Amino acid sequence: MKYDLHCHSYFSDGAHSPLELMQMAGEAEITHLALTDHDTLDGLADARRAALAHGGITLINGVELSCTWENQLLHIVGLNVDPANAVLRKGVQLNRQRRLERADAMYEDFSQHDIDIRPVVTRLIPERSVPTRPHFADALVEMGLAKNKKQAFKRYLVRGKPGYIPVQWASLSDIGEWITASGGIAVLAHPNRYKFTRTKLSRLISEMRECGINGMEVSTGTTDRQQAAMLGELANKFGLLASVGSDFHAMDQPWARLGCAEPLSKQLTPVWTQF
Repeated sequence: MKYDLHCHSYFSDGAHSPLELMQMAGEAEITHLALTDHDTLDGLADARRAALAHGGITLINGVELSCTWENQLLHIVGLNVDPANAVLRKGVQLNRQRRLERADAMYEDFSQHDIDIRPVVTRLIPERSVPTRPHFADALVEMGLAKNKKQAFKRYLVRGKPGYIPVQWASLSDIGEWITASGGIAVLAHPNRYKFTRTKLSRLISEMRECGINGMEVSTGTTDRQQAAMLGELANKFGLLASVGSDFHAMDQPWARLGCAEPLSKQLTPVWTQF
């Protein structure tokens, strides 16, 4: 069996439909795929139909929720959730509303810098998709204000630059409550991306565990062997379930293609043993 428990569709900031994701997952010989769009559950129904039509892929209902911890943005993935659960749906709607309010504030901030970005962003966001910063980065590239998304994030959208709007997201305890109430397992996404020291990451893990967040991605599309070994040690030390996910968004990101994350070490307890 081959698992990829972190990917995105065009219902958030991915480039592809859930149907296209299932087709690509089949080509990558993935047997279990989790759709984990940012702060939305809207793509899961389409993904379920596509997985059933494909026949060879088991869909894991998922979501990636934004979280604030010590003034740092974190992403927590919920796996094997019940998308109909009222507690989860209310929490997701709260985060979605934060995204909408941030987008409005970003439009206004760009306008103050004589950049009319709203029409381009609005056109780039598919119907029902939640607005994300990558949508704004794509718009900046299309408008000729940056040559690529990397440059867009360097010139704009970050602290001290046009388009940067800070958000106080949900807390660790909120996220843990929403996901566990839905019968899911909460997992810290791509821990290396935060550039924490081992000491700070250990402190985060301790607080996560108290909030019912009992998993961590140990293998991702950008995790090397040394990093995976370190994360595996922490997972075993703190009794965390280990997850694996590419964080796939689009074909133009070869470092995060579907199914690219290395398999988990046999010394770890895979998150799917608890599904």
